[in-house]
Amino acid sequence: MDDFIKIVSLSDIRESKGITRKLEDDEIAVVRIGDDIRAFLNICPHQHTPLVDKYGGQIQGDELTCPMHGWTYNLKTGKCVNQSGKLKMLEVKVEDGEVYVRKIVNEFGW
Repeated sequence: MDDFIKIVSLSDIRESKGITRKLEDDEIAVVRIGDDIRAFLNICPHQHTPLVDKYGGQIQGDELTCPMHGWTYNLKTGKCVNQSGKLKMLEVKVEDGEVYVRKIVNEFGW
């Protein structure tokens, strides 16, 4: 687990709702879809606005729709389904009720 950082407790994440946490200068979004937990930088590649919490991006099934311009992203792959672009997805581990994300030193500076 040396390459991972604790980001949130599993019990804090509601089904089909996102939660955000700061990790140094980056805001990380964590979402729960059934038993699946996904994490990504909370930035829409289109206009660089937050996707989760602040503006209320909509999660339906495996997809998240940006509230600003309607771009929709697959939360399993990070790929935009109706335009070009991709979310910066993070590797996730869940252990003992805690959610961890992999450190990515070169890309994000952690």
